Amino acid sequence: MTGKPLLAAIETGGTKCIVSVGRDPNAGTRHRIKTDSPSETAASIERILRKEIGHTSLDAVGIASFGPLDVDTESPDYGQIGRTPKPHWEGFNLRSHLQGVFDCPVMSESDVNGAAFAEAHWQLDRPIQHVAYVTVGTGIGVGVVQNGNIINGRSHPEIGHIRVEKHVSDQPFPGTCPFHGACLEGLASGAAIHERWGASLSELGTDHPGLALEAFYLGQLAVSLILHHRPKVIIFGGGVSQTPMLLEKTREECLRLLGDYLPELASADSIEKLLRPPRLGNDSGILGAFMMAQRAFLGANNS
Repeated sequence: MTGKPLLAAIETGGTKCIVSVGRDPNAGTRHRIKTDSPSETAASIERILRKEIGHTSLDAVGIASFGPLDVDTESPDYGQIGRTPKPHWEGFNLRSHLQGVFDCPVMSESDVNGAAFAEAHWQLDRPIQHVAYVTVGTGIGVGVVQNGNIINGRSHPEIGHIRVEKHVSDQPFPGTCPFHGACLEGLASGAAIHERWGASLSELGTDHPGLALEAFYLGQLAVSLILHHRPKVIIFGGGVSQTPMLLEKTREECLRLLGDYLPELASADSIEKLLRPPRLGNDSGILGAFMMAQRAFLGANNS
């Protein structure tokens, strides 16, 4: 084989999927589709891929998927969706479906792990060795890269479901998580915000108390990540994170909660450098999926 491999990158989210095909992600085509039922979504992805590749063959596919997801490459269920609140998706395996259809290696990772990996490595001469990537959207997820590698145990982290201190003004709210009620995701996700106020955080405006409440919860998350993993960078992505002034208020809350315990993080300037928006913008997830496709191709050809 000569030249660059033909790769497909797929980012599946709670409401939308992005599909990209090309030998170079910056020149590849991109398609955005709605996340419907598993069968409808898989069929849409398959149609896009077949149209894009024509009479050629894909060399590998990378998937950055919402979860929970089986990311154990030795598992018979590798790539299978776990107990998700998204209707009908539990038990579905897009990875095995596409591998069967296109007869090529397919690597699957959580969407936030893929985004974290891209933020740590993409087009950097010196990768950022320790990164935490937070997405705050329909749900909340966290991916962690340490020493340049994605950190998974039995599966990927589920930090969005940690327990957090409830704000005194928020006590009557039961939370929206169908499994844990008032976990972080149940209190601070886009779904939770809409359940409380019937609007998105950006629609509520910067003077609405919801902004400070969201920062109260995300500040706790940031401190937990700092104390658990000591990352070089904590990146806040996802639709909710783009709300004006939210990152600034989250930094303030993080600094308050740390309470001068860590001298290197005892100033507003140090927290500003630590808590950042994505350097890759909205492309972190799809570029992470492309990097998974690269790894799948290299793994298959070096084995």
